[in-house]
Amino acid sequence: MKYINYQIQDGIGTLKFNRPEKYNAFNAELLTELSNLLHKENTNPDLKVLIITGEGKAFSSGVDLKALLDLRTVEQARTFALLLESTSEQIYNFSKPTIALINGLALGGGFGYATAADIRVLSETAKVGYPAVKLGAILPATCTMYLKALIGDGRTKDLLLTGRMLEAKEAMAMGLVNYTAPADALQETAFKLARQIMEAPALALTYTKNTVNFTTKREIEAAKLYAADNFAFLSQTAEWQKRMRAFADRK
Repeated sequence: MKYINYQIQDGIGTLKFNRPEKYNAFNAELLTELSNLLHKENTNPDLKVLIITGEGKAFSSGVDLKALLDLRTVEQARTFALLLESTSEQIYNFSKPTIALINGLALGGGFGYATAADIRVLSETAKVGYPAVKLGAILPATCTMYLKALIGDGRTKDLLLTGRMLEAKEAMAMGLVNYTAPADALQETAFKLARQIMEAPALALTYTKNTVNFTTKREIEAAKLYAADNFAFLSQTAEWQKRMRAFADRK
């Protein structure tokens, strides 16, 4: 695989987004590789817990702006939006417990994919946020629902409407993450959690996840197609194109 690194050892799988020069931004190729791997590993009896992280200095900066600017039609944009949605659902519905090891910057859909995991461990030096609205865009419906389930309507609106960045201390206090750790102890913390989880039988873990996720899964089913249509419409507006190109030029 080009954009995903994966290894499994002693029942613990480590999946890394591998576009460090682009802060692990999502394009269609990375998302397709991720989807295929999740589909394969979902039934792997040797895998007990999956850790998701990023190569380099970022977990993920979200969707690659170039991928967005390359969307020429409403239908292309809708197809990309549905790929984003379905892949995050694969993380949320994964049959094994998942841990997002957030090693650095995590923005927009990048942090949205971290909220799809069961447990989040955040580096004390990392920053997270949802800047989509500042670009005239919207967060995928799935990621919005995961966020709402974690911190409620009021705080979700605060983060999505302001697009502000959070440091580790505030993210922890808000309930966005479960643990924080120094950067040099991040992996150790995640693996310790994974080993603790593995003390329980696999079926009990799966059914526990399914029970907790049930209500949010139902809400996602009702909202995701509508949200994909909204994303597709916005992607073809003049304001979207103007803001995306201005931000890309600054980068």
